[in-house]
Amino acid sequence: MAGGFSKVRTIAVTSGKGGVGKTNIATNLAMLFRKYKKRVLLIDLDLGLANVDVLLGFHAEYTLHDVIAGHKKMKDIILYGPDEIMVVPASSGIEELTNLNKIQKEQLLNGFSGLDEEVDIVIVDTGAGISSNVISFVLASNEILLVTTPEPTAITDAYAMIKVLSKKKNDVNIKLLINLACSREEAEITMKKISLVSRRFLDVNIECCGYLLQDPNVPIATRLQKSFVKEYPNTIATSCLNNIASSFLKKDDGTLALGIEGYFRRIADGMP
Repeated sequence: MAGGFSKVRTIAVTSGKGGVGKTNIATNLAMLFRKYKKRVLLIDLDLGLANVDVLLGFHAEYTLHDVIAGHKKMKDIILYGPDEIMVVPASSGIEELTNLNKIQKEQLLNGFSGLDEEVDIVIVDTGAGISSNVISFVLASNEILLVTTPEPTAITDAYAMIKVLSKKKNDVNIKLLINLACSREEAEITMKKISLVSRRFLDVNIECCGYLLQDPNVPIATRLQKSFVKEYPNTIATSCLNNIASSFLKKDDGTLALGIEGYFRRIADGMP
């Protein structure tokens, strides 16, 4: 729906630092949304460590770079993963989406034109950290899922991400997910700590959307290049993430979604 609003929800999944399970969360969340009969598009915009395709067990022959260069159409690069989730693979050749020339912007926007009719939810796996690229990709979305762990360095970097995002956009909508928690108590203490300092020092209200407990089946599924929610549907990590997916679907915040084309138009135009 060019230039207007769409019913497609766009969720940017990000983290303050690497190694907290961000891509695994993004990928498995996409799988669970499929369980709820939602049509899902997973876009890999972790341009430094693009590996959604690897995590799902296939190799991308073409990427978003080929669309921008005009060599391929979007339909040529979309991969179909388990349960028919659609995946747009990334490339290290497009680090500066905000610096595209006019022709490249048109190629990018035209590539995503029409996809709003085919999907219900878009999950964008961004990079980790607070580089200008990552911040641009995150702020272009109306919904942000920030993944962290109880580790002190991860908590510090998550707070740094919240600080940067809130300075760029006053009404930023951040949902916090604690991954790899040893217990419910540890997860709740971590969520409370981040929420309190964000409200006290940044005047930002963080929504605590849930947590994932440590589960030995998750690294096993990762080594097998499988989705843990599909490979191990009855384990604790799957149960935890299913609660989060269900919560997302029940809590529509009422924000008018821009859809896929609108999301990339924000990035191309350098808009928060």
